[in-house]
Amino acid sequence: RQHLLAICGGEDGNAYVVHISGKKMLAKLSHFEEAPKTTTTNNNNNDGMDDDNTEEARSIEAVGFCPPTTTGTAHWCATGGVDGILKVWNMNVATGTSTAQLRQRCVREDAPQAAGITRLVWHATQPLVICSYTDGVVCVWDVRVGTMVGSLTGHEDMINGMSVSFVEGSDVAVVVTGSDDKMVKMFEFCP
Repeated sequence: RQHLLAICGGEDGNAYVVHISGKKMLAKLSHFEEAPKTTTTNNNNNDGMDDDNTEEARSIEAVGFCPPTTTGTAHWCATGGVDGILKVWNMNVATGTSTAQLRQRCVREDAPQAAGITRLVWHATQPLVICSYTDGVVCVWDVRVGTMVGSLTGHEDMINGMSVSFVEGSDVAVVVTGSDDKMVKMFEFCP
């Protein structure tokens, strides 16, 4: 059934799960837990525009469904935001309901400030999510328990692209990343 579903992230801080053939929205996943913070500054520049309101970024940059080959994770999906938080959701689509339950919240403890997630890919056979970040780091998360099980470093700037391939007959993942540092890196990860 998952091949009939699509997920997309939005600048409004939500991800939307839709049924393609039924052309129906099944769930709205609210990645951000609180209302956006608005800061007001007083410019006092006498141009008639004294207040400048800016909102905190709330975009969902990466989304994906867990592959059906991963045991015990049926109907899971993930969202990754500019806040640097990976969230894993349990889609209760098998019961016919339109609900989604937040299953796990994965937060980096090693980043001095929140680095946003730019891409995410589910491991082909393990309950792992591989995420790239704006600070040039790739993290591998065990989404059953919300812990980081590995990190891949070497970039000096934001990772814009990430491709992951899996070695046939094993759990080895080959991760290729492209960054604003004008470098392409290739990593191998074995859980």
